[in-house]
Amino acid sequence: MGIFNKKNSKLGSYNATIIADDCNVVGGITTQSDVMINGKFEGAISSNQTVTVGEKGELYGEVKTDIIVIGGLVDGVIDANMIHILSTGRAVGQLIYSKITVEENGFFDGKTVVKGNSLQSRYIEIENKYHNLVDTKIVHPDAALPKNKK
Repeated sequence: MGIFNKKNSKLGSYNATIIADDCNVVGGITTQSDVMINGKFEGAISSNQTVTVGEKGELYGEVKTDIIVIGGLVDGVIDANMIHILSTGRAVGQLIYSKITVEENGFFDGKTVVKGNSLQSRYIEIENKYHNLVDTKIVHPDAALPKNKK
């Protein structure tokens, strides 16, 4: 794991925690800076900036950040204001977000929670209310025809 704090008069100051391709890290990261994961990370990350999981990167655990960009695999709980799942990205678990984008071929499987959402589903209420009124059995189309028309 490398932590960089480099000043350049043309670029200004940039801080980032980088987990390199050949690096496996277990533990936690709390930072005010960006985090870049190209290797494997298991644990918890808290960042006020951007967490990026590269195409070969793997993140297993919990992430709380402003922005997350997923190009590799994330398995766990993500709490972010903005989630970007790239075309190579795969996310499994729970996403808590204000905004989300999923590129074509990007993948997500799990539960989502939209921050500040006031719209609530009434599906369970309606399902319970009308459950016995509609027969939802799947019937083969030929079974519905009279015997002489088969």
